[in-house]
This record gives sequence, structure tokens and C-alpha cells, in this order.
Amino acid sequence: MKKFIHRDDFDDSFECPEIKIIDGKRFYVTADGNAYPSITTILSLQDKPGLKKWRENVGEKEAKRISQESMRIGTAVHQMCEIYLNNLVVKLDKSEKVIRDTFNRMRFLLGNIDNIVGTEITLYSDLLRVAGTTDCIAEYNGVPSVIDFKTSRKPKKEEWIDDYYMQTFAYKLMFEEMTGVEIKQVVILIACVDQFDVQVFKKPASDSDKYLTKLIKIMKANPHITGDMHKSIF
Repeated sequence: MKKFIHRDDFDDSFECPEIKIIDGKRFYVTADGNAYPSITTILSLQDKPGLKKWRENVGEKEAKRISQESMRIGTAVHQMCEIYLNNLVVKLDKSEKVIRDTFNRMRFLLGNIDNIVGTEITLYSDLLRVAGTTDCIAEYNGVPSVIDFKTSRKPKKEEWIDDYYMQTFAYKLMFEEMTGVEIKQVVILIACVDQFDVQVFKKPASDSDKYLTKLIKIMKANPHITGDMHKSIF
């Protein structure tokens, strides 16, 4: 088992905002009393006609079952990744073959990670007025990165994952604002559940404005959730 290196020079950079559920939406309350919506809350505000059509095709009951099972697998694999990257022993339940196999596929990619700033880091931006918890900030193949772990039933096409890029570039902005340390890229690692496949999607820091502009458009369309945003953003 690889021994991951963890950096200890960021321990004082992160506060832990209080999480509150307001009208069914997740908000992070900072030490200054600012309540910022989570990035996942923001992204959930989008119209998703493809998802709606799928739910209609399979039926609401089956759609709910599939969604809950996918969430269960995704949560378990995320937890295993965090344990593994923290140099602890991952206990693989023999009765949970799907989860075990999906994690083992993801583990193949985790070896490219090192010099870890942290896992499950709570971040926020006073500039963007948004918050969230990133899966991992570390070097990926030697490049400082925001890294996100995803599971999927089947392989994704890159044009399907704008949400993932908006999410990770938002984390990049939050981290840089809180620490002053530059992130060079965002990395999406996807382990497929129904196929023996893994995917790696990467975008350089130079693509940040493109995806943050898309995110800000969603935020401005939903002021009842996001509040008044700074006029100076883009």
C-alpha cells in the first residue's frame, strides 16, 4: 500500500463553518455570520430536462430506487477514498461486491495523488458568496489540483459534466481566496459501477473563468437562494 504524504502547513488556514438547513437547502455559516449556499445547492437549481425525461421513462418509483442506490454507492466509495488517502486500512465488506469493485477501480487512480493538503475540506468564498466541501486538494501527477471523486453507472462524455467543472472550479476559487496558494488544475476521477472502467477528466486553471461564468449565471437567476452577489464578479 502506498504511503501518502500529507502537508501540515495548511492546518490553520481553514475554519469549519456551521452547516444549517434553511428551507430544505444547505447553507454554511461562517465565523462572520455570513450564510452561504453550498455549491451543490446552487447546481441543483438548474433545469435538467434530460433527467426529467429519464424519470418519466423509468417511472418515479424506479427512478427513486436507482437514485438512492447510486447515492449509497457513491457515499461509500467517497468514504473509502478518504480513509485510503489518510493512510488507514479500508475495510472491504465481502457482501458489498459492487461497492468493493467500484472502490478498487478508483484506487487504481488514487496512486497518482500525493502531497495532500487535505480531504473533505470545507471552503467558502466571500467574493462568490458560496461554500462547499471539496473531496481532496493535493498534487495529481505532481500538479497542484482540486480533485473530485465521482461514481457513475456508465462512462461519461465530457460534454455531460459541466456541473463537475463548475463545482471544482468554485472550490479552486475558494481555496485560493482562503490561502493565497494557486491551484493549477481541476481533476475529476470517475469510477464506473456497471463496467470495469475509470475515467480521468482534467481542465487547466486557464478554463476557470469559463465555468465560473456559467455558475454565476445560475446564481444570478436565483437571488432568493444566493442573495445579492458582488457586482464586481466578472
